[in-house]
Amino acid sequence: MMTENVSHHPQLLQNSKVLASLDSKAKTSSNKKAPLPPGSLGLPLLGETLEFLRLTQANRSAEFLNRRVAKYGQVFKTHLLFSPAVSVGAPDGNKFLFANENKLVQKSWPSHVKKLFGPNSLMNKTGEQHKHARRIFTSFFGPDGLQRFVPRMDKMVRAHFVQFWEGKDEIMAFAIIKQFTFALAADLFFSITEGPQFQSLERDLFTLSQGIAQLPLDFPGTSYHNAKLSRNRFLCTLDTIICQRRKDMEEGKVSSQHDLLSVMISTLDQDQDQLATNEYIKDNILNFLFAGHDTSVSTLAGALKYLFLNPQCLEQVIEEQKEIAIEKAGSSLNWDDTRKMKYTWQVMQECLRLQPAVEVGFRECIKEFEYEGFTIPKGWKLFWHLGRSHMSPQFFPNPERFDPDRFEGLGLPPFIYMSFGGGPRICLGAEFARTEMVVFLHYLVLNYEWNMVDPYEGVVRSPLPMFQKGLPLKIRKKQPLEVH
Repeated sequence: MMTENVSHHPQLLQNSKVLASLDSKAKTSSNKKAPLPPGSLGLPLLGETLEFLRLTQANRSAEFLNRRVAKYGQVFKTHLLFSPAVSVGAPDGNKFLFANENKLVQKSWPSHVKKLFGPNSLMNKTGEQHKHARRIFTSFFGPDGLQRFVPRMDKMVRAHFVQFWEGKDEIMAFAIIKQFTFALAADLFFSITEGPQFQSLERDLFTLSQGIAQLPLDFPGTSYHNAKLSRNRFLCTLDTIICQRRKDMEEGKVSSQHDLLSVMISTLDQDQDQLATNEYIKDNILNFLFAGHDTSVSTLAGALKYLFLNPQCLEQVIEEQKEIAIEKAGSSLNWDDTRKMKYTWQVMQECLRLQPAVEVGFRECIKEFEYEGFTIPKGWKLFWHLGRSHMSPQFFPNPERFDPDRFEGLGLPPFIYMSFGGGPRICLGAEFARTEMVVFLHYLVLNYEWNMVDPYEGVVRSPLPMFQKGLPLKIRKKQPLEVH
């Protein structure tokens, strides 16, 4: 994502040389097999899942890894979500997994997560099917596609602050940011921002997300069972929306570039694509709505926390946004304006380093091979965890400290900072998330001051980070910025 030269930064240069020297450490199995990685498969069937989920939900999953790294080394085996799994180190393990996508490993989520997002979802596609699907969606999520939607984002952000912040002394920030990001995604994806359909989709998406980081126990009353029911209702609502949109487009009432739904319908139909079905569109709208909504909530909420606790960083963000506001003289932001928000984006990158929205990724071994002197059997899972590089003092000195200057003018060596993943499956919505967040912060810091009611409020995961008390803030409206 960042390509600047690192030659003027000794620590990053050293890291670059380390990465450059890493060769592929896998080879197909020979007659004499290497041993399995050290570690424990835990209890029958459940393995070590209960401990992993408990610590993950408490936002302490790094403890699960650190204990095993201390005992077994950088590469160890465990058993998670009904499958044996191998944890790999960083950055070489990350590099290996991304470099061998569709060769030795393939993207693989736990089976219950696959079911919740559907067989047509981009997250469940592999190989050529995945490449083909990404090409379709790039026309919306790529820079060329997003540019035309920035003024629309700008309008929604302004309306959000008028409705939910104006005239308030205290707000529950996490809830209203969550409502904002859902409304923005719903508007840009299928142009619905209010009414019964909007409320139904918002409610069902929330219930669905609660079933992801749970044991997949499918009987009435369980989180997973409720998530499945919500998925069915969600898709039924979407089906009605899609059928109406097809009719409106045929009658010329809606353009082919109006939103993501129109782009999908027109692109698939124009190419006479076999995927041009409501089922395919519904699964992927669900996929993008979850990814484009929930992941931004935790990052924006985290920014409010870290900027409050680091007033010198907040002041730099304010000064950067003031310069842009004075230049705009009240007119809407555009794509070029968002690219000028360099320090603001550094702040968001540091928030994502300290509190990534998604901190673990799974791959499945599709061909037995050896890695680091250990046999990885076909069918086993391999997983990377951002904590193994994001919180490493080797790559980020004083890793617990909030320091946006880590990203100033420099590109980090690959496979270390991976908030949006990496390799051929790097997050398709990264630019969407960046644009949404910096536009939000632009209007926030120019118009409001805030104080955390509880600066030590904890964070839990369900499955994404959320504040335990909802992030209550005391807020005060600023005097309007004078522009000429």
